[in-house]
Amino acid sequence: MKRQPLAKTIATACAGLGTLLAISPVFAQGYYVDEQSALRLGDAFSGGAASASDASAAYYSPAAMLLVRDELVINLAAISVRSELKGSAETGDGSIPINGEDAEADNLDFLPTLYFVRSLSEGFSAGAFINAPYATGTDFGDDSIARYQTTESEITGIDAGLSLAFRVHEKVSIGGSIIAQYMNAKTALAVNTAALCLGGLDASTCNSLGINPAELGNNTYDGSFVMEGHNTAFGFSLGTLVEFTPNSRLGLNYRTRIAHELTGSATVEFPATASGFTGLAGLENTKADGRVQFVTPESANISYFHQLGDLSLQADASWTKWSRFDKLQVESNNSTVAALAAEPQVYDWSESQRFALGANYKLSPQLTLRGGFALDMTPIDKDKTKIDFAFDDYKAISLGMSYGLTEAMTLDVGYQHTLTQKRDIDQNDLLTAGARLHGEVTTEVNSFAAGLRWAL
Repeated sequence: MKRQPLAKTIATACAGLGTLLAISPVFAQGYYVDEQSALRLGDAFSGGAASASDASAAYYSPAAMLLVRDELVINLAAISVRSELKGSAETGDGSIPINGEDAEADNLDFLPTLYFVRSLSEGFSAGAFINAPYATGTDFGDDSIARYQTTESEITGIDAGLSLAFRVHEKVSIGGSIIAQYMNAKTALAVNTAALCLGGLDASTCNSLGINPAELGNNTYDGSFVMEGHNTAFGFSLGTLVEFTPNSRLGLNYRTRIAHELTGSATVEFPATASGFTGLAGLENTKADGRVQFVTPESANISYFHQLGDLSLQADASWTKWSRFDKLQVESNNSTVAALAAEPQVYDWSESQRFALGANYKLSPQLTLRGGFALDMTPIDKDKTKIDFAFDDYKAISLGMSYGLTEAMTLDVGYQHTLTQKRDIDQNDLLTAGARLHGEVTTEVNSFAAGLRWAL
C-alpha cells in the first residue's frame, strides 16, 4: 500500500470518525419513526391529514381537530428491529480480513405518546401532544467486523407541541402547531490504530513504536471514539381540511424543518500498548467539547377520507426533503477530536415519497377492525448505502382494532409487519476508517402498539 506523510494520514484516515449521528437503520423514511399512534398503526397511517379518528390529529393534522371529540389518548409502541450483514470486511490495502463477530443487532424500543384535544368554542379547538418521532438505537458490539464504521448508536428526538384549529368556512378548516423538539444523539465506533500507523509508516517503524503489523485486522490496538450531543429547537406545522360532504374530505399538512446545533462531548481513548504511536501522532486520550449541525427535514402530505356506511377508506401521499441529510461535520477546538473528524461524513440522500392505503370497518357498535398497506421509498441511492443506513424501500402491512370498553373509554391495538429488506453494501472506507465492508444487509421490523382513549 502506498504510504503518505503521517500528518496527512491522520487527517484523512480518521475522517470517517466524524459520524456523531451514525444512526441505526430505522423504521420508515430516513430516521423518522412512524409508530406514534396505536390506532393509526393499524391502518398503516393511511389517514394522514384527513383522519379525524382520535386526538392524535393534534400532531398529524391539526385542522382535523374540529371533527374530534374532546379526548385524551395515551399509547405505547414496541418496535423490534433485527439487522444482519452477510458479508466480510477488510483493512490495510483491502486484502487483510478484519477479524471479529458477525455484524448483527437486535433491538427492542418502547415509545410512549400522549395526545389531547378539546373544543374551546364553535369552530375553534385546541390540542397538545408529546411523542418521539426520532427515537431508536443499534448496538453491533465492540468486536464486530463493522466496528470501524459503528459499534453503537442511539438517537432520541422528543416533540412537544400545542395545536389550534379554526373553521374559516362551513366546509374548510385550517390548523397549525408550534413544535418544541429536543434531540439527543450518541455514537460510538472503534479506531483502527494499526491501520493508521501502517498507512503512514513502514512496518518496522510501527513495530518499534509498539504496533505489531501482524495484528492488523485484530482489535489488539483498537481505540474508541464516543460522542454525544443534544439541543432543543423549534418548528411549526400548517394544514387545511376540506369537507366536500359529511362523508368525504381532503386534508393537507406541512411540517417545517427543524435545525439543530447539537453540542456535547467527545471521548477518545487508546490502549496503553499503542501509546508509542499515538504519542508520536499527537492522538491523546481526551474528553472534549464537540458540536455538529443536524436537521430534521420538512415534509408535506395530502390525504383523502371517504365513509361508506360502516366502511371507511383512506389514502395518503407524503413527501420528505431527505436531501437535508447531506453530510455531517463534527467541530471541536480539541486537536485530537479535530483530527479524528477532519473531513465530513457524506450521506447525500434524496427526497423521498410515501404512499399508504387503508380501511376501517365497524363490525359492531363496540368493535372496529382496520388494515392498511404502505410503501415508503428509500432516500438512499445504492452507491450511498452504509451499514448504519442500509434500508431499502419500506413495504409494510398493518392490522388493528378498536374496542369500546365503556362509553367513555376505547382500547386501540395495532400491529405492523415490514416485509424483509435486503440491501447490497460495498462501503469502502479504507482511506477514512481503515476498513471496507461488503455483502448484503438484511433488516426485519415488527411493530406493536396499544393505546387508550378517554372521552372528556
